[in-house]
Amino acid sequence: MVAKLFWPEEARLSEPEILAKVQAIAERDSWVKGHVPDMVWFHRFDETSTARIRKALGMDHNTQGSRVFYIIVFRKLQPITDLSGPEFRDAWWQIINCSYCLLTVTLGHRILWEGGVYHRDISPSNLMYYRLLCGRVIGVLNDYDLSSIQDDCARGNERTGTVPFMAIELLTVSAIDGAVEHVYRHDAESFIWVFVWVCLRYKDGKLRRKPRGRLDQWLKADAPTCCALKSHFLLMVRHESRTRPS
Repeated sequence: MVAKLFWPEEARLSEPEILAKVQAIAERDSWVKGHVPDMVWFHRFDETSTARIRKALGMDHNTQGSRVFYIIVFRKLQPITDLSGPEFRDAWWQIINCSYCLLTVTLGHRILWEGGVYHRDISPSNLMYYRLLCGRVIGVLNDYDLSSIQDDCARGNERTGTVPFMAIELLTVSAIDGAVEHVYRHDAESFIWVFVWVCLRYKDGKLRRKPRGRLDQWLKADAPTCCALKSHFLLMVRHESRTRPS
């Protein structure tokens, strides 16, 4: 078991509520079942609400963005970056070829999106796995605290995610200003950025010792700078692929 302790915004739909929706989809869709986290227990500590604290201090005029403490207990999973060789290659090949309806994290994500659950934070730390008794690896799309559902009041153009792995369009000034709607293709692009990142940063399931200068810059940059860095990365890859001898 593993416990997650966090302080989400009270105005957002809670992760347990979103996971209840996820589990409902999993129960009726075999492509999702087994590919989502197994929540064992949770508790919301209402007395920790920062809105209450502000009111007690006479600051009740400013409760916007208040947070509350949660504990959620899950069955333990392993990070997908631990995988290497054929297991890692096959898992990501299935992700790229999700249109072939293979059992993958991405396919489960697509069905969840169609079912009204929008993850919005695809990153290496949120892609996990576990093994069946037969040794087969099962991918899990984890961590729904930045997610929303179709009926939630959260706007589609609300910018959430982990900057280095967000779609380039969501890192533009227009997106920061709220003019770009977050749609499925943005999460799909994030899967590709995660794929690139893991391939270049890890070897045999271990983080490479030698720093990867270009990629390290993504971690330190703000959204517009990361947008420029990733766009330049794509241009360099395209240039190198054209100039490299066949």
